[in-house]
Amino acid sequence: GDSEVDREQQKRLDAFLHDKQKVGELKDDDFQKLSELGAGNGGVVNKVLHRPSGIIMARKLIHLEIKPAIRTQILRELQVLHKCNSPYIVGFYGAFYIDGEISICMENMVG
Repeated sequence: GDSEVDREQQKRLDAFLHDKQKVGELKDDDFQKLSELGAGNGGVVNKVLHRPSGIIMARKLIHLEIKPAIRTQILRELQVLHKCNSPYIVGFYGAFYIDGEISICMENMVG
């Protein structure tokens, strides 16, 4: 029945949150690019290894020519997402800004 699905989702959420705790602060230097997963929408998505945690992630790089105030707002909103452990955002490890690009780090969907 439905409870089976809920249990599965809960297991997955727990596993993800456990991983996420290992990740901590995301830093550009901690990533090793493994391959390119795709490009589009003004960004490129790479499969990366987060070395400190050993977790494989999908890292979307979005080049932004924007004012610092807007950048701050975007990052603040992403931080809020980061703190909210809703099942709907399972897969979001966090985001950071470096050299004109916002990096959004997500779970690498195996498929």
